[in-house]
Amino acid sequence: MNEQIIRFNKRIAAMAIYILFAIALSSSMAMAAVHSFSFTAKTLPNGQLGYAMGAAEAVIPGQAVFVKQGDTIQVTLTNTTAVDVGFNVPGLVNSNAAKAKPGETQSYTLHANKTGTYVYHGDNNGKELLGLFGAIIVDKKNGPIDSFLDDNGSIVPVTQADLDKQFVLFMVGSTFWGTEIAADGAQKPLWAAPDLGAVENDLVRFHVLSAGPGHTFHLHAHRWLKTDTATVIDTKLLGDGTDTHSFTIKAGSGVGPGDWQFHCHLIAHMEAGMHGSFRVDPAGGDGHSVVGASPYGNILLGARPSEPGLVTLEVSDEPASWFRSPRGDAIVGLPFDIKTKSLEVIYPGSSVNFIMSDTHGVHTISTLLWPTGAHHMPFDQSAAYRGGGIVKLTTPGLYVFTCKVHPYMFGAVIVDDPETEGLDLGNPAMDYKIDLVTGISGLPTSSDLAVRLLKTFFIATSPANWQDYSAGVWNVRFPTLPVRISGLPYGGITDGGIAAPLSDDSLKLNIYNAPLPLPGSIETPHPTTPGVGEVWINTQFEKTAGKYKPGTTTVIDTANWTVKRKVALPEINNNNPHNMWPSRDQSLIYQTQWFDTKLSIIDRETGALIQNIKVGDTPSHVVTLPSNDDLTIAINGENGIAIIPAGTFNVSKMLPTQAHGHTSANPHGHWVSADGTKIVTPNINTNDIGIYGATGGIHARTPTGNNAPGAHPIAIGMMPDSSKIYAANLLHHSLSVLDGATGTLLKTINLIADYNPIDGSFADNDGNGTIAVGVLPIQTPVSPDGKAVVIASTGGQIVIVDTATDTIVKMLPCDPGCHGANFGAKQGGGYYAYVTTKFGNRLTVVDVDPNNDGNISDATIAGYVSLADTTSTIKDDTVSSLPGFGGQGVLAIPNVYNGWVQNLPEDWKVLLTAAQRNPIGD
Repeated sequence: MNEQIIRFNKRIAAMAIYILFAIALSSSMAMAAVHSFSFTAKTLPNGQLGYAMGAAEAVIPGQAVFVKQGDTIQVTLTNTTAVDVGFNVPGLVNSNAAKAKPGETQSYTLHANKTGTYVYHGDNNGKELLGLFGAIIVDKKNGPIDSFLDDNGSIVPVTQADLDKQFVLFMVGSTFWGTEIAADGAQKPLWAAPDLGAVENDLVRFHVLSAGPGHTFHLHAHRWLKTDTATVIDTKLLGDGTDTHSFTIKAGSGVGPGDWQFHCHLIAHMEAGMHGSFRVDPAGGDGHSVVGASPYGNILLGARPSEPGLVTLEVSDEPASWFRSPRGDAIVGLPFDIKTKSLEVIYPGSSVNFIMSDTHGVHTISTLLWPTGAHHMPFDQSAAYRGGGIVKLTTPGLYVFTCKVHPYMFGAVIVDDPETEGLDLGNPAMDYKIDLVTGISGLPTSSDLAVRLLKTFFIATSPANWQDYSAGVWNVRFPTLPVRISGLPYGGITDGGIAAPLSDDSLKLNIYNAPLPLPGSIETPHPTTPGVGEVWINTQFEKTAGKYKPGTTTVIDTANWTVKRKVALPEINNNNPHNMWPSRDQSLIYQTQWFDTKLSIIDRETGALIQNIKVGDTPSHVVTLPSNDDLTIAINGENGIAIIPAGTFNVSKMLPTQAHGHTSANPHGHWVSADGTKIVTPNINTNDIGIYGATGGIHARTPTGNNAPGAHPIAIGMMPDSSKIYAANLLHHSLSVLDGATGTLLKTINLIADYNPIDGSFADNDGNGTIAVGVLPIQTPVSPDGKAVVIASTGGQIVIVDTATDTIVKMLPCDPGCHGANFGAKQGGGYYAYVTTKFGNRLTVVDVDPNNDGNISDATIAGYVSLADTTSTIKDDTVSSLPGFGGQGVLAIPNVYNGWVQNLPEDWKVLLTAAQRNPIGD
């Protein structure tokens, strides 16, 4: 009997346990909710992308999703954009990693298994930074969701019901995107660059998230608790990729009402617009937030002109579209013959947003020109980085933006006064005049210089306007949109300005069927005398089928002036190859990728990749030390020269080009003394020339451009005995001559002294007996024999300077975007200067002393060479578009500069004359 009772009691106990377990399980299941959301990826009026929830309009950021720990989130995503879009939530388990193609729908199931704030985004290779991002907040299932620090220092728990409002703030690029959430859960988009509001003693919960490069969030006058700790903080570092931080504050706690700034703590990000105000009203105030700039607002074709509008320019590695409007295709499709995707139109009080979503390089957002009298101009950043910027524009007129690191990147925004006829190119209150970053102010938009700058913009940003010599003719078209300028071109001033289309014949901008003879033809023959060896050209814009980044290297055989090889390196997605130098034995080519972080080492004979080395942000030029063959690489996006010892594949050290704690110098086209002891850099960000020891140490720093703002020294040449240094000042249109030993400025040669910027006339204004102009000079090599400096000027000129007198002696024509120059040996003696252009696809060959009499005033163009591939060209990938375009760095093999030529192997030396083997004759 006792055993039966015991067994019966065990059965009762087991049943009780089972019932309790079932009750607990059912209770848990009841509390673990399933939430279903329908999202649609849409294109907004300004071309950005955004998520719409249900029937609501698409917003940036996407609507915030609030769930409890343990809940399940079911998402249905329909994609109405032109790109693939996903729904990725780093940190949460997701059932589906697939993306919805345009017109398709995908479903995703996520499990909110841990508390926290999470980013959801479109997972589409950077395009998510255009607006496909939002927040998922997973709170604790029961009890307080957070705590705040009270006035007296006590820690007070907070429930959802305690909150007066919440803010979702995304830090993307250098822009804050916001949403305000009321106590009842209603969500209001605050868009870009909002100012936040609350009433004193409101409990406010912040959800700060980042997507893309990281940031540091700081809110003035308030402190909060580090997540899940009692540690008090007022700043939070958010890492690269996606990162989040949530906290709760009591508005005005300990400080009372006021306007308290929030911002990213990185100075360059603040300069770019990553800041806002948190206004705390006294009790009884409304505590309202101020909505920022909206993609639906007051822009060209905007949906809601009563709201401040926003246009976006996407920073890209793509040729011509370096500042690309996300609605660029739609703008090009308008019936105004607009061929650029880099132009936007807004109305006063709207903003322009920049996002570096399609680039591997670092950049600045910097104004090149703006309307006279415009507020907060110039707009600039003290350091290059991966991010973006935002700026509100209130003064009508044309604003052109560039990158100081890559100064041919252009994006333009016209702020139009709707009360005037035509799009305003200058400030109507200032006779439609503009200011330039170089210090020129009050320049009439009817002036020749202003028109030239317009022409440069519409050629640089429109491949349809480039000179393709394989086409046989050149046509340039400017928009038929009416614009308003100061008066009749060139230089006229009319009260109230005049309106006319850019295509108007009076501006003389359009070009109709201009002949483009093929290089090597009777009209534009090859050089009669062959060169020695090869010429390697970085055709930086040429595109090939096997990679999505642009750029190839074109190899010319100077024996017959044919394209021998194309080196695309598709296996590394070779990105904008910019400049080269050879190893001592000429067997290796070292090549920088200017929109990336890499230096490539290439086998010269086969074109095969040997190594691809990470060296730093945005490497520009590479030169070896003639003394030991070590590599010196200018890290243009940073503050130094990287050193790679000969025969190795790793950076051993970085030589700083600016003292610690000072503004980054951002060196570009450097040179090395013939004995290998000095490195000379043009420092674009500090507007000076630096002389450094090859093993370290700053020897001299010399300002250039007569201390004009924004002189932008960009390239160095040196005499073969290193006695003088020549530096091109891109935006000052000048050449600085410095003492090679001390860095003392000896002379500044004004390259536009013979140019009248108002009417465009040329005259011998400097009295040197030669009419010559060099607009926007770039590379400035000195011939190996020390006779001449050849200056490639973007404005379309090649300027020759006699080093004996440091005067200009000749001007020769060059194609648009004239950029690179370097010397190589001419067969039988003397030298050729090889000159490249970005917006034409031929190489210009200059003979600086054709009769070898030492008088370089008879310098001439010896001939031209096509850079497009042929059926006989050896290729590692198929050229798909822009054949031979983007000519920038150029390198002649063998290297015949003093200090290097002496170290050539014998099989190269035998191809040179005695004078070429020893160019300075000692």
